[in-house]
Amino acid sequence: MSYQKSEVFVKPEWNQSRLGWLACAWFEKFGSVSLKKLQNHFNNDNGDKAFQASETELIKCGIIPASTKEFITWRKNIKPENLKKNIDNHGIDFFLPWDKPYPAILHQTSSPPGAIFWRGAPLDSRPWIAVVGTRRMSTYGKRATEKIVTELAQMGAGIISGLALGIDGQAHKSCIDAKGKTIAVLGCGLDDATIYPRAHQKLAEQILLNQGSLISEYPPLTPSLKHHFPLRNRIIAGLSKAVIVIEAGEKSGSVLTAKNALDENREVFAVPGPITSSTSIGSNDLIKQGAGVCTSATDILSNQNFIPAKTTIQTREPTMDEKCILDLCRTSTHVDDMARLLQLSPAIVSSTCLNLELMNALQDTGGGNYEITPTGRQMLTMPHN
Repeated sequence: MSYQKSEVFVKPEWNQSRLGWLACAWFEKFGSVSLKKLQNHFNNDNGDKAFQASETELIKCGIIPASTKEFITWRKNIKPENLKKNIDNHGIDFFLPWDKPYPAILHQTSSPPGAIFWRGAPLDSRPWIAVVGTRRMSTYGKRATEKIVTELAQMGAGIISGLALGIDGQAHKSCIDAKGKTIAVLGCGLDDATIYPRAHQKLAEQILLNQGSLISEYPPLTPSLKHHFPLRNRIIAGLSKAVIVIEAGEKSGSVLTAKNALDENREVFAVPGPITSSTSIGSNDLIKQGAGVCTSATDILSNQNFIPAKTTIQTREPTMDEKCILDLCRTSTHVDDMARLLQLSPAIVSSTCLNLELMNALQDTGGGNYEITPTGRQMLTMPHN
């Protein structure tokens, strides 16, 4: 695949430490928990020491003995510089938690990836909304996805999904058709030969050609395995400001993504479906359990009459909650502090911040902090009736 990036990553320089961390991330038994243990023990600049550590030292880090023995055997035939050539040949970038291109929003999650393989454009500052659902998409689900994703893209939001058949694939397609930007999080390697499902290889290419991104925890040539999908789902939830479940069966992976989102204090919405449809059982159950009802993109903005950022200032004054939040965010302020000072629930504050961010009135400064923009300052001068 060939594509042009909309922006340029400020890529970290390669040294022996980075090569060591690449090799550790390549080993299939070292997931995010094991990598975190190694990173805490050896520190950022000692990836080469982590890769070369003795069996005793690896066990001291908290790596289980069985994985330790497998790693020591595996690394005998591994040259980290050859792994770098591999990702370079596939146009894949590699980022560690302390690298600037690593998404700051993932640091707010309970289990951030210990390393990320990345293909395509960098994550920009727009609000990112996850749209997920069943692989057995109905005509109703397709139309709902097209409508909601198109509206969100036209409002300036980015769309995150999992490239799966059904709703996920339709979410990516609808975003591209609406000239929006979309990210696919995969449970396999990012090289052309491994991208899964194979039916969506062309879609993956279109995502890249339209300044989107492909992201994975897994190195090239890693196949799509069943246990990868729940891990993939947590990244989809972690990268997003809110998750919309369009259509989901009772035991759908999309329901798990929604639960991941709730665990990470993200907003969760579901599109209500026919009570006679097996593909709507999961989404209808989410609504029963308290998920927001979504029938259009405006529902993601707490049922407010959202108008795109270019005209919002001239046509709609801020609500009292919005005005109070804008006033607090004259300097960078955390959502928890806003909730405490305004005596509002964290859910209401998060939802209102998302509204204001989509309106270009607030900017996310990382770590759950927001700061007012020039558009927001202009909104503060508007009278509230």
